[in-house]
Amino acid sequence: MTDFDKWNYFSGVMAGNDMQWAWPKADAHRDWSQPRGDDPRTLYQMLMQSVERFADMPCIGWVQEAGMPRTNLTYAEFASLVDAVSNGLRSKGVIPGERVALITDNCFEWAAIAYATNKIGAAYTGMYTHQHGEDWKFIIGDSTPTVIVVADTGVLDRLIANLSENAADWPSGGIILLGDDPANELPPDGVEVQNWKDFVSAGRAAKSDEKPFDDFKALATLIYTSGTTGNPKGVMLSNWNLLSNIIAVQSVFEIYVGDRNAAFLPWAHSFGSTFDLHYMLRSGVHINLISDLTKIADECQEIKPACLLAVPRVWNKFHDRVNSQFQTSGFKRFMSGQAKLYAAKRIKKSGVDCDAVPAKGFSDKLFDKLVWKKVRARFGGNLRFALSGAAALSPDVASFVQQVGFACYEGYGLTETSPLVSANGWMGKGGSKLYTVGKPVSGVKVSIDTSVWDDPDNPDYGEIIVHGPNVMQGYWNNPEATAEVMTEDGGFRTGDLGLLDDDGYLVITGRVKSQFKLENGKYVSPAPLEENLKLSPLIEQCVLDGRNRTCTYVIAHPNKEVLLNSIKAAGLTVSGEWEEICKDPAVCSWLLDELRENSISEPTWKGYEIPDALILDPEEWSTDNDLLTPSLKVKLRNLMERHEEAINALSS
Repeated sequence: MTDFDKWNYFSGVMAGNDMQWAWPKADAHRDWSQPRGDDPRTLYQMLMQSVERFADMPCIGWVQEAGMPRTNLTYAEFASLVDAVSNGLRSKGVIPGERVALITDNCFEWAAIAYATNKIGAAYTGMYTHQHGEDWKFIIGDSTPTVIVVADTGVLDRLIANLSENAADWPSGGIILLGDDPANELPPDGVEVQNWKDFVSAGRAAKSDEKPFDDFKALATLIYTSGTTGNPKGVMLSNWNLLSNIIAVQSVFEIYVGDRNAAFLPWAHSFGSTFDLHYMLRSGVHINLISDLTKIADECQEIKPACLLAVPRVWNKFHDRVNSQFQTSGFKRFMSGQAKLYAAKRIKKSGVDCDAVPAKGFSDKLFDKLVWKKVRARFGGNLRFALSGAAALSPDVASFVQQVGFACYEGYGLTETSPLVSANGWMGKGGSKLYTVGKPVSGVKVSIDTSVWDDPDNPDYGEIIVHGPNVMQGYWNNPEATAEVMTEDGGFRTGDLGLLDDDGYLVITGRVKSQFKLENGKYVSPAPLEENLKLSPLIEQCVLDGRNRTCTYVIAHPNKEVLLNSIKAAGLTVSGEWEEICKDPAVCSWLLDELRENSISEPTWKGYEIPDALILDPEEWSTDNDLLTPSLKVKLRNLMERHEEAINALSS
């Protein structure tokens, strides 16, 4: 028996039955500056290592059309497709050091293009299908890809409408069009449009003697951050940037070879691509793409995922939906109340944060079976842990998910850090701490620059600076922006405000630039307070502000159905269209009072943070109305301009 077989057998016994981690845990004290031993040096090498272990196991599954069964590729079949796509890209002139751009949602073709590009030694650049055409134009002009892959004819039409009419300004390798429909509009003469099937067939027929590229320092991807102001910046991430992040946490979470995940985080985003794609392939997981984002829970019942990665908004909606259903009858209120009571007692007695704690005792097990088991079944009944990232997760929501019976871990990171900096969960059972984002992962060091912050009430707060192999190479074609965020010794200034507690756990309190000072000299960190407000079923989206005022105020987009039903139940008489109702002072006053009574309270809120005014926006904030970035961050400047008149009308 080889050392690996011995280790694998031991881990399988420890995990129970045939559950096995794919690889040994990494030594936290190893040299993280470069690959060592059997570490993969590129993403393609990582894939090949997984293929060697899991060739005949399912790799990626998806639903081609509504009502159809899932189609699956094994690891070996996926690798064969990657090699064919690599041949095809070479035939279109893609060589080491160049770029391939994608404008498509998550799909098996996206993954194949990314790994095929990496095999050549080129870099992939993902964009969002819902992104503005002007953003596409800038990113394509900045990254100068050799080939662009587009999702469908609609995306191609929009691309043509936004790019130059001069063929010389288009990628020399042309366009690869996914789907079966022929192009509606065509780019300028001389720019080839080839459909996916023909492209892959040609790649399979071609033979290449080129060896896979082998340079851990080479650029693997350009990920454009959708800043709330100005043009996007291309974050340069090398193979080792990404791989060091993956290896640092391999085989630390409860996810085993052959497990399934439900993937819906966009792979054009750093969190989604690194952990819902690359990390899962490293772990021998069967990746299952969610085909309808409005029915995540429905598809999870079929997929039965072992893990679920999501942004806080997903967990907030889960929290709100389940709790609202608990209120539909007196019986459900009683049963859920008892289930929460016993779960809270059990978790408190265990003394652990974030980890799932099995029910104990007759009554606890009874209510767990009658209440929580049914809730868990909505996600397939097999979910072991949930990982939340990309924004702050409310501790109330994390605690609720733990009561349901899922381990719920919050992580922290940025595109510029590949993305993971720290997380709960990876330190082992009992090692997590609520109200923090865990400890920095292996190889990553965090320091706090308190010189950028002058709040006398919080002298330990400061800007979070990250050092490690996960820190980006810089911003593409933008040395000035790179110099602004990099320290002389290679650290990355995150722009986030936080502190390290006495036990080495990282606490995030918001963005340095988003903090504001009231006229009384008190500082307010809006992010955690906004997340707290969004737990109300009445609020869908919100922003808290108050700079240059004595009090804070809230701009919010309310849940239309819940608000109308609530004001009716409260006996408030309103009339007119939705826009008029949102401008009604009586409605705003009633809603603010309701929020103060049920959502704005100690210890989350301090007295000077409590808003004295509420502005309602009847329209949902989105990328279409330019109020959200593609990664769903609020464009504060645009929102303030939109409500400038109402803000100016507020008393100071």
